[in-house]
Amino acid sequence: MNTDYTKYTADELLGDDYFLRSEFYPTKESYTFWNRLHAGTPSLAKEIDAARLILRSLKRNYDKKKNLSSEDVEMLREKINRQNKTHDRRRNIRRLGVAASVAASICLILSTGWYLRFSRQQNETDYPALMKSFEQKTESASGQVQLVLSDNRKIDIDGKETQVDYNEEGLVNINSEQVIEEKTESKETAYNQLVVPTGKRSAITFSDGTRAWINSGSKIIYPITFEKSKRELFAEGEIYLDVAKDEKRPFIVKTGHMDITVLGTTLNVKAYGNESDMQIVLVCGKVEVELKGNKSVLSPNQMLSYNTQTGKTSVSSVDAADYVAWKDGYYLFKQQQLSAVLRKLSEYYGIAFEWDNTIDSLTCSGKLDMKEDLDEVLHTLEKTAPITICKTDGYIYRMNVKP
Repeated sequence: MNTDYTKYTADELLGDDYFLRSEFYPTKESYTFWNRLHAGTPSLAKEIDAARLILRSLKRNYDKKKNLSSEDVEMLREKINRQNKTHDRRRNIRRLGVAASVAASICLILSTGWYLRFSRQQNETDYPALMKSFEQKTESASGQVQLVLSDNRKIDIDGKETQVDYNEEGLVNINSEQVIEEKTESKETAYNQLVVPTGKRSAITFSDGTRAWINSGSKIIYPITFEKSKRELFAEGEIYLDVAKDEKRPFIVKTGHMDITVLGTTLNVKAYGNESDMQIVLVCGKVEVELKGNKSVLSPNQMLSYNTQTGKTSVSSVDAADYVAWKDGYYLFKQQQLSAVLRKLSEYYGIAFEWDNTIDSLTCSGKLDMKEDLDEVLHTLEKTAPITICKTDGYIYRMNVKP
C-alpha cells in the first residue's frame, strides 16, 4: 500500500475503501498490514480500535438494512456513546454524518457480499435454519477452502490440504501462520463456517483439542467458543472426528437428520445434502445416534446406515479403516461396484462420468491416491478395472468396458 495511514483518524479510516474491505473480506496480506500498523503506531492503534468499535455496532444492528431512518441514527448514536464511555475514550466519535456515511459504505459492500448474524433462541440451536442462512455464499469464487467468520469476514485458504487451528486464547492459525485473533463480546453465540469445495480437503483443531478432517464438497458450522455444558457442531458432507475426552461436556455432531453424541471417540460421519445414503462409522470409543426419535449405540467397527428416501436404518460390522482412509488422502475399495467408485471420484473432483449398463456389473479392488492429479488417478483406475476412460466435453468423462 502506498497510502500513509499513520496519521489517519477513525473518521478517515471509516471512509477508506481498503480499511473497510480489510475488515469485511480480510486476506492474509491485509491482516499482516493492519496488525503491523496497529502494533507499531500507538496513536493510530487507538483510531483503528475506535473505527472497529463503530463497525461492530453497525454490523450487529443494521446488517439487513440498506437505509437508516432518523430513529435508527439516533439509536446508533446512543449506542456508540455508551460504548465510548465504557472504554473511557477521551475522543468522542459520534457525529451523525460519520454514522450515516459508514452505514452507507457498509451497505455498498454488503450489496456484493453478505452478512450473517444468528441469534440463539431458547436452549437449542436451529442448525438447519443456520445452514440455510449460510447458503447465500457456500463457496468462494477462487475455488479455495474458505473460512467464514461470524462477522462476515471471509478468508480464502490456499492449498489442496489446509489446516485451521484455534487455541484457548482466541488466536486462529491458518496453515501454521497466525492470522486472526477472534473474540466475541456479545452474549449471543457466534458461529463460523468452514467450506471445503470439490478437490480439496481441510483439517481443523478446536481449542479443546478435538480435531476434525473435512472432506471434499463438505462444510461445518461451529461456535467460536464451545459452551460450558456441551460442545456442538453442524456438518454437511463427510467429516472424520478425533474428539478430545471431556466427561462434563459431551461432543454433539448434528446433521440434517441425525444427532451423534460422544465423549472421547474417533468416528466418521458422511451426510451429504444431495445424497440419500448417510453413514456413521465408529473407529474407537462409543457413540449414541439419535435418529427420528430412536437411539442406537455403536461399538468400534460398526456402521450405521440411513437412507433418507426409504427411511431404512441398519447397523452392520465393517473394517473402519476402509471408510476413513480418505483423511490421509487415499480411497480404499474391496470388491466394490465400479459405479460406486466413480460416484466417489465425481463428488471429490467435481466432475461427471457417463457409462452404460455394462459398467454396473463390474466390481474392483484397489487403492487410489487422491493427492494425485485427476489424470493420474483415472490412469490408475484404468489399470485396476477393465475399462477405458476418455474426456468428452468440459468435466464429463466417458467410461467404456474393454472388449
